[in-house]
Amino acid sequence: MISNRRLQKRLLKLVIGLGLGALAGALYLPGSTPRAVVQAQRFTGPTSSQPLALSADDRVLVVANPDNDSVSIFDVSLDENRRLSTVSVQNEPNGVAILPNGSRAYAANTVTGTVSVIDTVPGRLVTNINVGTEPYGLALTPNGRKLYVTNARSNSISVIDTVTNQVTRTIPSVGSEPRGIAITNDGDADDNDEAVYVTQFLASPLAVGKLDGEDDSKVGLVTVISTATDAPVGTAVIRPLTDTGFKAAGDAIARIAPGTDFTFTTGAYPNQLNNIAVKGNFAFVPSTGASPNGPVRFNVNTQSLLSVINRNGNIDAGRTINMHSAVARQTSTPKLFITVPWAMAFKNQANEGYVVSASSNIVIKVSIDPATGAPAVLNDPLDPGRVLQIRVGKNPRGIVVNATDTRAYVMNSVSRDVSVIDLTRAPEQILATMRSAALPQTGSPEDIVHIGKELYNTSVGEFDPPAPGQSPIVGRMSDNGWGSCASCHPFGLTDNVVWIFAAGPRRTVSQHTDFDLTDPLRQTQRALNWSAIFDEEEDFELNIRGVSGGLGLLVGADGVTPDTPVAAFNPPNGNRRQLKVRGVNAWDAIKTYEKFGIRAPISPIPKNDPDVLIGESLFRQNNCQQCHGGPQWTLSRVRFTPPPDPA
Repeated sequence: MISNRRLQKRLLKLVIGLGLGALAGALYLPGSTPRAVVQAQRFTGPTSSQPLALSADDRVLVVANPDNDSVSIFDVSLDENRRLSTVSVQNEPNGVAILPNGSRAYAANTVTGTVSVIDTVPGRLVTNINVGTEPYGLALTPNGRKLYVTNARSNSISVIDTVTNQVTRTIPSVGSEPRGIAITNDGDADDNDEAVYVTQFLASPLAVGKLDGEDDSKVGLVTVISTATDAPVGTAVIRPLTDTGFKAAGDAIARIAPGTDFTFTTGAYPNQLNNIAVKGNFAFVPSTGASPNGPVRFNVNTQSLLSVINRNGNIDAGRTINMHSAVARQTSTPKLFITVPWAMAFKNQANEGYVVSASSNIVIKVSIDPATGAPAVLNDPLDPGRVLQIRVGKNPRGIVVNATDTRAYVMNSVSRDVSVIDLTRAPEQILATMRSAALPQTGSPEDIVHIGKELYNTSVGEFDPPAPGQSPIVGRMSDNGWGSCASCHPFGLTDNVVWIFAAGPRRTVSQHTDFDLTDPLRQTQRALNWSAIFDEEEDFELNIRGVSGGLGLLVGADGVTPDTPVAAFNPPNGNRRQLKVRGVNAWDAIKTYEKFGIRAPISPIPKNDPDVLIGESLFRQNNCQQCHGGPQWTLSRVRFTPPPDPA
């Protein structure tokens, strides 16, 4: 009989001799308890929720495939960069985490309301754990003993014991729409002496003194939880940025009409707080800053903010920067702005980090002052007049850096791949691209939805075939990559911002009910915007051109040049010639994505809840459904037949 210790030593020798292929088979050592495995290794730095995760020894990478309902497992040791397996999980996995030793991974299935437990070798589903409504972010404590899960719609945190795979506590009322998580690491073997930082996704209004629609009317909130008690211990308030560095031509709330000179200072409040990262005594939150006061213009509506929380007291450090300003200061062109900063990660041995721009398909680099937390956007060492921008895949949503600071891995949601960045080069360069999940078959209905999703989320639109010897035309969706549909419609829904338009204040509308979802063909369409100023989705060509400064998607006979005129009703914009994207009409693809690719939020309260039944009864007794009925919650309808094709 071979003792358990001797068996483990033999397996360790086998791992050393055979590399990761054997490592994968020996990660969960026979005869050892799960607790012993968890304690075998630990993370060296803070952890953070991402759609991809790396084991502490930098060997195993797991990646969420939300559109494919799966998780991919990669061998990244020694730049092997090889996919080992793909494990089917439940519906729409968004966040993943992996134990320090790489033996087990976890995936938050947002639609199903579960966390899948996965043995990374041989790549199999172990079990599913029921949690709250729309679980999204996952983060492990440094030693891997506890897993924290943000339940975005039930406004709670589930705490899972990774030994028993049981929910040990549900922390209620952690704030509105919790999404990002970061957990500190003080370097010891005790996981009950850390702090958990949880972002509330959408900004919250100030209690008094401000009108919704002012640039400083809301704040960002981050809930702080103690791992000792698994209870909130405070809330960090992130204040608005008073001066974005960009000027407006007027001030709508002050009733000053736009003129010809851009002299009015604009502010912005942090919104869409999807991610948070801890470095030293500070926590850092990237966000899409909302600057809603009119007049609307591409460079005074949304900004790219990076805010800093001082963990000594969990207060705003007063070091928020607008990352767009660094691009504006570039001395060379073309410029590409850092649109929809969605996630970030830090190096372990240096005061440097990387921010992912989901809409501009880039990663930028920042430095951090360890004493004050002040961040700064870094320029390209080979071109000091330009911001360093690492081009990755389409719609990057997450980034992790390995323990030795030699590699970073970026999850690209739309291109369904992983960019591997060599951090030892100056400037950093793409080393490899790994396919994480299959793309839809070309020309299939799923492919059209996928093209629409790409268009909806991109700020650049690199779709036009280039002329000989020239780069593709960019700027289809916005000027210098400043804005995308997703800038104001995260997940296709609302950013909860009241924008001050020329027609008056208008809160962003969720687009999951633009079309009747109970109709398999989605033929019934509501009138668009609160005051029915548009009757066709193609009318938002006006937003692309007039607000975002883009070239647009309606084209002339050459298939490239922007077509004119474009107006809200006359001439109609439907059935006009559109830019082709991989053989598909661009606006048709966007509409298909809106019809079939945007998921409605899931309510945490069941329809048969007693309060719901009473509320429905009162709703009907007062005839509220006369105006607010049906699957779209409005009787607003477009009742005319669209014009025929001009041909």
